[in-house]
Amino acid sequence: MITETRVDAETGEWRLSAPRRADRPGPASPGCPFCPGHESETPPERLRVPADGGPWRVRAFANKYPIVSPGGEGGVTATGLFPQFPATGEHEVLVESPAHDWDLRQASSAQALDILTALRSRCQALGARRPAAVVVFRNYGVAAGASLRHPHSQLVALDQAPPGLVARWRLARGHYTDAGRRLIDDLAEAERAAGERVVFDSGVLVYQPYAASVPQQTVLVPSDGRGTLASATDEGLASVARALPPLLRGLADVLDDPAYNLVVHAGPADVEDREVARWWQWHVEIQPRTTTFAGLELATGLLVNPSRPEETAPALAKAMSAAAG
Repeated sequence: MITETRVDAETGEWRLSAPRRADRPGPASPGCPFCPGHESETPPERLRVPADGGPWRVRAFANKYPIVSPGGEGGVTATGLFPQFPATGEHEVLVESPAHDWDLRQASSAQALDILTALRSRCQALGARRPAAVVVFRNYGVAAGASLRHPHSQLVALDQAPPGLVARWRLARGHYTDAGRRLIDDLAEAERAAGERVVFDSGVLVYQPYAASVPQQTVLVPSDGRGTLASATDEGLASVARALPPLLRGLADVLDDPAYNLVVHAGPADVEDREVARWWQWHVEIQPRTTTFAGLELATGLLVNPSRPEETAPALAKAMSAAAG
């Protein structure tokens, strides 16, 4: 059964109808297909680190329960009050460690770099067919949507960019057109000048955004000047790899091990990086799952943050510093 993109006629928002996702195993399922010795339970490998066929540190393969349908699958496009069209692309899993109970916050810089380098490699491979976007994310905890405990990230190549991504990119391009500078660079300069929301600033800027939607929402911006994750430099990846594990340990300390979603804003995949880098910089965002959407949020889309980033950032900066030793 193909995945459908259904468009809400009242709001213009997209929704994915993906029945295949209902079959995926849950956290309580017996056994773990991501553990060593269970490689035959996953689709064929698309990446293995190291690549010599021996014990692996990282491996990637197609998701058995994809959010999107393969690009070759057809479907009916409908319009009117019930518009829909096929949601096509590719969906991959990247297992981050052979250890079932390991977590990214426990990683050394070298282990985190292994993962980020593998994600870059898979972005390059998935981007070769020119999808509109390759979305990279990590769900930690049941409340964040993780169906299996074994540490893993996911990549979804979308043949059509949804309105949320298009709107984000349009704002960034518009800022560049008006100001001649990248929005992310101006934000970084303004956050450094303000100081009160900066968590860490050495090789990578870590800060909590002024209009944070949830407590302890945090952004990491490398300084490699590259537009997309697929074109990130080795040093850009390394700077994030050095900061990410102690940051996650700090978040676990100040929020008592929260569920969270980590997203890499990897940039559009169907435009040459030289063009994208004029107005976009790949970066990482972490949103802890500490709040619940209620009536106002559902009725208006207006998210209510019960804290101020000026108050939460110093606590995270202190915890991250302690976690880094």
